[in-house]
Formats: sequence, structure tokens, C-alpha cells
Amino acid sequence: MPSSWQIWDFFQSYPRGALSSLEGLVLLEAFDSLSLRLMKDHLVAGLEHKPRLVMGGELSANWVEDEFLSLGLFGNTDSFIVNHPDEASAALKEELLRGDLLLQGRVLVLAFTSESAFLKKALKSAPHATHVKLEAPRFWETAKLVDFLANYFRLPLAFEAKQYLLEAVENEFAPLYSSFRLIKLNFPEAQQVTLEQVRDLVAVDRLDQFALARELGKKAWPQFFERLLSVEHDFDRYRQLFLFLQSHLAKLADPSYLAAKNRLSKYDQEIQTLGRNWQVREASDCLRTLQRWEIASKARDPLLLTELRRSHLLALRGGWGPSLVSKV
Repeated sequence: MPSSWQIWDFFQSYPRGALSSLEGLVLLEAFDSLSLRLMKDHLVAGLEHKPRLVMGGELSANWVEDEFLSLGLFGNTDSFIVNHPDEASAALKEELLRGDLLLQGRVLVLAFTSESAFLKKALKSAPHATHVKLEAPRFWETAKLVDFLANYFRLPLAFEAKQYLLEAVENEFAPLYSSFRLIKLNFPEAQQVTLEQVRDLVAVDRLDQFALARELGKKAWPQFFERLLSVEHDFDRYRQLFLFLQSHLAKLADPSYLAAKNRLSKYDQEIQTLGRNWQVREASDCLRTLQRWEIASKARDPLLLTELRRSHLLALRGGWGPSLVSKV
């Protein structure tokens, strides 16, 4: 039984302690370790008998035999959450997906932070399993994420304070969560938290990815690389940015999707205007460059930073263009 949720919808749809209503094999999939922790904490909140936590790399096939394939003296009634199941041995992975495990009245939870090969195998070979997935918030849904975090921490933020956080903090789950946690620690019982109070605690630390996309659209390469290099040494952030820029560039190269819209947003209007400046060949060259940079980011290749710095220098001299780029 698969189901996919944004985190705010998941918390609304699943009551606290909802794990007690589930039975059998449960596959939890979140978009990072922090969202997975919140997911697990919510599912077991308030339960009198909480599942036992175990680590995939510390288990053996004998553990499965003792807990799920043979009846103990007092019966096998414990539920388990297996953290890092991808670290389990190949033999244990096979055992965990057996269809004859004794799971009546309890759960065996495998908790994943990505769609790994083991998770894909589990979804294919154990169709009886319950699969609950948290999707990463999309970049245009950050306001919903801020509202969710305000409710989660029970923080009565002024509207201006929320707007400031949207502009000051990287629009991603982990940095926003950290900012809200900091505010809660400083104002645990406040009736309202003002813009001034939030500004005193949370400094501006955000790369404006829309400004980056706008500079790419305008081919303002010196400004583009200067902004891009402000996230130096953060390969995860680079990978996310290059994925976003590939999507943005694809829209610039082919803005025909706009014809189906009744009303164009400001972002759509920029796509419509800036897309006229891009030829198909030029966009294709740039797309290949962004794809290569994404792969280098995933591999944490230090030569990527060298190329970006070199490209910045070339752009300052007017000598950089996607078709002129040499491979790292």
C-alpha cells in the first residue's frame, strides 16, 4: 500500500501514534535523516509500547530467525524499527523480505532516507508491505513548509517574521528547521514572536536561486559565477542548484508549456521574456555543462570548484560561454 506525502500533509493525515494501527512490514522513506526522524517520532508518539530500535548493520540472519520465524516462550510481540537497513548484509536483506515472517499484531519497520536499491527490491518483492514516503518540499512550496514548522514548534510568528525567514534562510528543510528550533529555544512561551526578535536571532544566510536562474537566463556570467561561488565547499547544495538550473534552462529553451496556463506568474513571465535570447544549440551546450557539474557535485570532485573559479575569471574577461567549456 504505497502513499506519498508532503511533510505537512503527512502530519495532518496520520495521527500521533499511528504506527499502532499498522501491521506487518512497513517501509518508511524520507528525503533526509531529519525528516525521517520527525516521521518516526510522530508515528510512535504516545504509544505505551514503543518499537525497539535496531541498526541494520548490527543484525544477522539469526536475529530474524529468533524474532520472526520461531515462537518464543511468551510469544513474539515486540515491534522493531530497523535504522539504516541498507547497511544490512545481503543475506539479512533477503531474510527481512520473507513472506512468512510472524508479524501478526506487530510491525517490522525499515526506515530509509532515499530510494535505494534495497528499497526498490523491497517494493517489488514485498507487495504486501505498507510504504509511506515523504517527498522533499518543492521550491515553490516553501511558504507551506514555514507554516508547517511554525505549527510543529507551536511558534506564533508574526506574518512579517515568516516573510523574513523565507528571504533570509536557505529554502530547504534542514536550515529552516534549525532556525525554528533556535527561535523556540529563545521564546518557548511567547504569545507572539515579532520580526525584530527573529531578526536578532537569525542572520541572512541564503543564496537566492531565482536570482541565480535570472542571471543564467540573461547570460550575465560574471554575476552568475560570483553568486554560485558563494556556496563554495557545499557539494550537496551545488547538486541541488544544478538540478534546479537544468529544469529552469529546459523551460527557457522550450517555453511552450506556458500556452496551457490561464495566468502567468512573475517567474513564467521571466521565462517568456528571457527564453527569446536562447538558441536551441546554445541551450543544449549549457544543459550538458550543468549535467556534468551535477555529476561532479555528486562525486564531490574538488576539481569542480577549480573549474567554477576559472570560469568566473573567464567570464570577467568576457571569454566564457557554455560551448567554450572544456571538461574538468
